[in-house]
Amino acid sequence: MHPILLGFAAILLEASAVAALFLAENGLALLLWFLLLHGLASLALALSAWHYLPAYYRATRRLTLWLLFNFSFFVPVLGPVGLIVAALVSVYWPHLIAYRPFGNVSLPEFDLSLHHASPQFGQGGIKSRLANTVIPTDRRLQALLSLGDVPAHIASPMLHDMLDDSTDDVRLVAYGILDAKEKQINAKIHDELKTLAGTGDDALRLVSLRHLAELYWEHVYSGLAKGDLRLHALETATGYLARALELAPRNPGLWFLKGRLLREQQQPDAALAALDRAVACGLPEERALPYLAELAFERRDYAAVRAMLDKIASTQITQKMQTVIRFWASGAPEKTL
Repeated sequence: MHPILLGFAAILLEASAVAALFLAENGLALLLWFLLLHGLASLALALSAWHYLPAYYRATRRLTLWLLFNFSFFVPVLGPVGLIVAALVSVYWPHLIAYRPFGNVSLPEFDLSLHHASPQFGQGGIKSRLANTVIPTDRRLQALLSLGDVPAHIASPMLHDMLDDSTDDVRLVAYGILDAKEKQINAKIHDELKTLAGTGDDALRLVSLRHLAELYWEHVYSGLAKGDLRLHALETATGYLARALELAPRNPGLWFLKGRLLREQQQPDAALAALDRAVACGLPEERALPYLAELAFERRDYAAVRAMLDKIASTQITQKMQTVIRFWASGAPEKTL
């Protein structure tokens, strides 16, 4: 049947149902008669209104019809009137029904200032919150969990301190974060070892050997490896680095890493030679200057320290390094020695 005819039939049936309520008779028979007429009117109106719905609403025929029928049947008079109005709107004013399917949108312009999200806590704030045992445990745990996104060499000392905390939950969470960071490095080492074993190309072997040396060095630099494990990581990193240098003897990055490894192994003279070699091979001097200044300080060559810090002052430096440079520029070390 045509939707318009169904609509008129629904109106007549609904009018008949309402008129039946005003008959002099009353009782169960009258109620059943009303429900029958009203149900037929609701069914006819649901079928009529369904034809005027947008196509994407007609995709699920049974569910849509069931919804329209229920709306009309369980809201007598007002329900059918509402469906009629909705059908008229969809026919004569379809632009009022907003349907915006998924589409392509242009990428937003990259904003460098939003590239790194601001941390929830500053490093000092985390330290003070973790050290203060008066603070509720849940707030200390919140600060502790934020260390999961902090670089390992910054987070590791604080996490190790929390292993001796009096609260069980704090100790367990600290251990879990340390373990997760260590497993991340070990997983990368495992993948790199598989890559190294599966290639005979010298260029690829060089990349794998360098990555392995850097990953074992990360165990040491981040403070995750302690005691014998630290010594093992240093020796293993040195071994892979030596093999990498055999393939690329003039690679400045490899010599720079060797200098840091040797300094950690308490070999200052060899470390100085390696850092000088790195600069000679093309490493920017400003990258090596902080380490050269540390080596000069350890051998008590304070004039060299000041000279190197003067060179660092001409480059972009952190606030902490600015404080160090101002201290040495004031001549304070000479007064205290």
